Amino acid sequence: MSDFIDDLCKRVELAARNNTQLRPVGGGTKNFYGGPLQGEEVDMRQWAGIVEYEPTELVITVKPGTPLAEVEAALAAQKQELAFEPPRFGAAGTIGGAIASGLAGPARLSKGGVKDYVLGCTLLDGKSQLLHFGGVVMKNVAGYDVSRVIPGSMGTLGIVTELSIKVMPVAPAEATLQFEMDVNKAISQSNEWLSKPLPISATFFENGKLTVRLRGASAAVQAAIKNMGGQEIEVQQAQAFWTRVRDQQHEFFSREGDLWRLAVPPTTVDLAMHGQSVHEWGSGLRWFRADDSSAVNAEQIRAMAKRVGGHATLYRTANEAARVHAFQQPDAVMLKLQRRLKEQFDPAGVFSINRLSPIL
Repeated sequence: MSDFIDDLCKRVELAARNNTQLRPVGGGTKNFYGGPLQGEEVDMRQWAGIVEYEPTELVITVKPGTPLAEVEAALAAQKQELAFEPPRFGAAGTIGGAIASGLAGPARLSKGGVKDYVLGCTLLDGKSQLLHFGGVVMKNVAGYDVSRVIPGSMGTLGIVTELSIKVMPVAPAEATLQFEMDVNKAISQSNEWLSKPLPISATFFENGKLTVRLRGASAAVQAAIKNMGGQEIEVQQAQAFWTRVRDQQHEFFSREGDLWRLAVPPTTVDLAMHGQSVHEWGSGLRWFRADDSSAVNAEQIRAMAKRVGGHATLYRTANEAARVHAFQQPDAVMLKLQRRLKEQFDPAGVFSINRLSPIL
């Protein structure tokens, strides 16, 4: 065991004994996300590096403090990528933070979420135990498939010290099409296209324009262009556009006011809330800002999302008090499961207390 991990184990043990809290952190690029930041920082950037990468196996094993840019550069050299396109909030972002946040980019529509690519991990839990989980489906003694619960856990279950991640080959061909249509036409048209065998990788809708990215075999992409029509966007312009969307550098994300993230069934018609909105993932993900902070309150936004079978997250806000309830409270069954997980891995409440929800 390395000195860093040995010291980390001792620190966790001491924190549990003294009833103090710890918060694992990488580059701090996602400190805006989730509940209030509580606990002493554990700087994981000291624990960085690619442990193993065999391109033919499509798996990379890394330490969590490894810069996301370093991981992506190593993959790009082999014409491979992180298929879920994690947002890059600046150069300081780490692979551990990308996995812990559970955030995926535009390709989530076609390639799946973060949890679909984490194959194994080593976790230091709140009892100062190093738990090793590897392979495609490995479970701990309590029966949990840990690789499925670490993404999006925001460091609340323990400190991940190693990750094995499935990677994918870069698509050989790509094209971007743009269409003019109103919001409800964009919703129905996106879902009609997605029901067909078209190589649609991502969608983005704003202000009467639906932008669609195609990725796949050259023949499939060319056939889709002929089938779908629309205006084809120049390659470099399109790549710059999708990079801005992925990294949330698109102009919409820089506007003032609370930013909400709504996950709803993709066929749901426009929610007609008073504000500004953009859609991703075939309209299954909808970003929203109210025109006036007093016009639509948090309860109304969450109620509307829940009414259509979705949920709403207060993604960014300048109101620190509001962050306590950044995430919508889950139903009773999910709440019970979350509490059981927390009790199993962190019974003393050492890690990132309240980052996900005050009820934990």
